[in-house]
Amino acid sequence: MNPRESVYVIVPVHNRKNVTLKCLENLHLRGDLNRYHIVIVDDGSIDGTTEAIHSLYPEVAVLQGDGNLWWTGAIKKGMEYAYEQGAEFFVWLNDDCYPQQDTINKLLNICKNDSKIIAGGQSLNPDTLIPSYGGIIGKNKIVPVHALPNSVLECDGLCGNIVCINKSVVQAIGYPQAHLFPQYHGDTTYTHIAKQKGYKLLIVGEAVAFCENDHEHTSWMTTRRSFIDIWNERFTIKSPYYWKAELNYYIVMLGIHGLWFYFYERIIKFIFIAIIVSAFPLKYRTWLKSIVSKKSIV
Repeated sequence: MNPRESVYVIVPVHNRKNVTLKCLENLHLRGDLNRYHIVIVDDGSIDGTTEAIHSLYPEVAVLQGDGNLWWTGAIKKGMEYAYEQGAEFFVWLNDDCYPQQDTINKLLNICKNDSKIIAGGQSLNPDTLIPSYGGIIGKNKIVPVHALPNSVLECDGLCGNIVCINKSVVQAIGYPQAHLFPQYHGDTTYTHIAKQKGYKLLIVGEAVAFCENDHEHTSWMTTRRSFIDIWNERFTIKSPYYWKAELNYYIVMLGIHGLWFYFYERIIKFIFIAIIVSAFPLKYRTWLKSIVSKKSIV
């Protein structure tokens, strides 16, 4: 067996044993398991994840968390470990993201050719092949963007599903800010800060991974959920709307304008829509939303 490259694939996991094992099986089938160092950061799983990995994939390193690392903390812990082991490159990989043949190598080659590039793969929904995760651009507002097949797209922040990072990034800006972005936005903000320090962020269209978008947007106007429940999400770390992470996300991405953006999007609009929802039945709200959508298209 050839010695592994000094590339560390970091996979944060929590209580998804079957998903994690499928991820490792995919890496094995692609030849990545034997080519790179795989680091699983198990954040306090109680479903036998660690035991199963030790049994089926003894060559995989497993780091332990206490359940309070969340995504960004787990990524940070894995990067710290990899850096101590002499990593030249880090690859972030979510356990429900399945890189296709040679995807990781394509990202690595881009980063090897230019140490000032951070390269992200283009994730597709496995059933529809519709783009699911890529990156974002942010000027006056934040918009998700994707790379077309066989193209490369520069962006302002990369989604962390599959990203290749040179060790020089750590030397330049340190590790992801887990205290500000425990579960969400640690990926896009970290890569955006790197861009501010002179790195170029690229979504590589031919570096494909299959990953279902599990964060589809649902309009408040047509929701059947209680607005108390929606409001309470802002105080839950595992929610993408957790106030501390989202507020700092907008500030990092949009500067001082991000304060107003958060206040408008998450407070003023929330109150306005809550009044509409309480005053009008669902069928009228659905009709109103369709009218607004048609006008925005025109």
